[in-house]
Order: sequence, then C-alpha cells, then structure tokens
Amino acid sequence: MNLPNYIVINKITFLKDQIMESRSFVNRLISEIPEELWYTIPEGTDSNFAWQIGHLLISQNFHAITVITGMNENIYRLIPLREYVGLFNGMGTLHRSVEKGLIPVPRLKEQFDTVHEICLDNLSSLKDEILYQELEPIPFRHPVAKTKYEALSWCFKHEMWHCAEMESIKRALGYPIQWMKK
Repeated sequence: MNLPNYIVINKITFLKDQIMESRSFVNRLISEIPEELWYTIPEGTDSNFAWQIGHLLISQNFHAITVITGMNENIYRLIPLREYVGLFNGMGTLHRSVEKGLIPVPRLKEQFDTVHEICLDNLSSLKDEILYQELEPIPFRHPVAKTKYEALSWCFKHEMWHCAEMESIKRALGYPIQWMKK
C-alpha cells in the first residue's frame, strides 16, 4: 500500500508530535488552576501542582534529552537541575509535594517551558537511525527504557500519566474538568 508523501512521517517526528500533544494537555491544566493554589495539597491527594510541574520538568530533561543526546549544558546553566532532582524526583519516595513559595510559580513555569523548548530543538536535529541505539550512559539503570525510542516514547506517556494526577488535584481543589472552552 502506497501512502501519499504528506502522510508518511518519520518516527522522530511522530515522537516529537506526541511530546507536543501531551504538553498541550498539561498546559490546559495549568491554565485552569490559579497560581495561588499550586502549592496546596488537597485532601485525598498526596501531591500539589508545583511538585507535578517540577517533576515533569526534570523527567522531560531526563527521558527526552539526557539519555538521548547527553547532558545539556544550557539547561544546567539556566535551571538548578541538581537541586530540582532532589525536590521533584518521584523514584523511591512518597514525598510528592514541595513547600509553599519554595519556587515562585512564574519562575517554575518559565523553567518548565525552557526545558520543553530545548527538548523540541534537540529532537528536531535527530534522525530515526538513533532510535534503536542504547541510551546515553547514566550512573543507574533507566526505570523503563533500554533504547532511545523507548525513552522518548515513555516521555509522553509519563506526562499523560501525570495529567491524570493533576486533573485529580485540580478537581479536589474545586476546579472541574473542562474539555471544551465556552
């Protein structure tokens, strides 16, 4: 079966599109909750919006940049990533919130967007041939991936997982699901 050229896309483009689409879900959630509630942990949950966004920031850096092309010096120059890993890493810890006012929400949002822009720029320079290569070296075993394709695929799946958590937090704070804007 021959498909028209405009329908055929490479795998990197597909993965990049999925990462962009999952981020659009996160951005919708961000737009629906006031910044003053980002540090609130509602009853019946174990997290807050600030932790979720910080976690996605470090996760996207890890799954879509570090294990794909290595550490990105621009990110480390612009964001205190080593400190953030201690605050926002969810692996092996039940602590899934951060103290109110720890990082001003506008700064956290800006840093979140910065990592995403660097991620997309990075992906734009890659070819499909790298996808089945082993991950760039890291000092521990990656939790879900052995290849670069698996890491990039997990990046957007993981972000959508956290969208569900953020939706629960938002709902518990009195902000219902809004699929369609009025």
